[in-house]
Amino acid sequence: FQLAWFGQTDERNADAWYAHVDVNPDGGQWLSDMDLRKDFNAVKADLFEWSDGLSQYVAKNAVIHMGRGLDAWGEYCKERKRGQPRRKTGFPPVRKRYRKLAFTPSNGRNSIRVDGPNVRLPRIGWVRLREELRFEGDILSVTVSRTAGRWFASFTVDTCEPAPALRSGPDIGIDMGVKTLATLWDGGEKTMIANPKALEQALADLRATQKAIGRSVKVNGRPCTRNRGRLYDQLARQHARVARIRSDHHHKATTQIAKRGGSVTVETLNVDGMKRNRRLARAISDAGMAEFVRQLEYKCHWYGTEFRRVDRWYPSSRTCSECGAVKQSLLLSERTYRCNRCGFECDRDENAARNLQAFGRPGRPSADAETRKTDCGSHGRRSIHQTAEHAIPTGIAGSA
Repeated sequence: FQLAWFGQTDERNADAWYAHVDVNPDGGQWLSDMDLRKDFNAVKADLFEWSDGLSQYVAKNAVIHMGRGLDAWGEYCKERKRGQPRRKTGFPPVRKRYRKLAFTPSNGRNSIRVDGPNVRLPRIGWVRLREELRFEGDILSVTVSRTAGRWFASFTVDTCEPAPALRSGPDIGIDMGVKTLATLWDGGEKTMIANPKALEQALADLRATQKAIGRSVKVNGRPCTRNRGRLYDQLARQHARVARIRSDHHHKATTQIAKRGGSVTVETLNVDGMKRNRRLARAISDAGMAEFVRQLEYKCHWYGTEFRRVDRWYPSSRTCSECGAVKQSLLLSERTYRCNRCGFECDRDENAARNLQAFGRPGRPSADAETRKTDCGSHGRRSIHQTAEHAIPTGIAGSA
């Protein structure tokens, strides 16, 4: 219901709901989200009577989110004209009313109160929670959302906690992959974190539900709305279970890593570029590498572990962890690294983790592309990138 009112305005504001319209071409005045909110408030009593039963934050959040999306789209258009687009950003689409039920009331007038496992929300009243709030501090806002038939309340709390002291422990290098989600090296021991492959294990059930949805489009020439809604809820529950399995695995693994090491060094991955290969996109998305690194970063901050990111162009897999020689190329099918200079051999992912661990230590080797030597002794710029161009056999990590 966030954008349900779009398209029902007068001629002057018909496009204002979709873009920052140039109201005054000579002066170049653009409508902001505040202007759109004022225009909506002026007509909502006549055109949108159903909004009287909703909290004011429903419309407010919708317009704010739309304004942010339009700003991002406008910046992308400017960058594209200059020939410097960083990332493709599309025009904000019109969302269906029941696609995502969520709104975020703020606590400006102490309208949100928490009493044990109960919370009071504006225009809703007291609601019982499954557990009590685990953080003490000032509540800034709460996001109420519905996912797979279940309602959730996500609190934003301003807490005053001292910065944790830096931990003492081994320096850990982490190489991300697909079959093995993460390969860790702490200077003396290799640890491998398996990929739960939650989506792959649920594909059969998901396909069956999708086929049932396709068959339920019409019954006797009429749309089968009620049964179709049940199937959509079933599909949402299946996807939610996949997400919970993956999230639980990531949280347990990242917590152990953050508590174990004194510093953690990971490679910056271009996950979006890797997913451009249609044969790898599903496996890479199922691994959740970007979410794994995101969780690891903030948990390292929680527990006082130093977190480092290595530039994505650093050739961690092509560099020999013993002598520092850099190979000109290394195919994704080569799972064992063999150095042509010193003869060192080890698992490809372990070699990359060793290099990342050494890069994070004091006195780490230089990653300058202009000064690192290759096996042939020549100086050249690295040509590796994080876009997966070759098919990786099932169960093989996709680090480059």
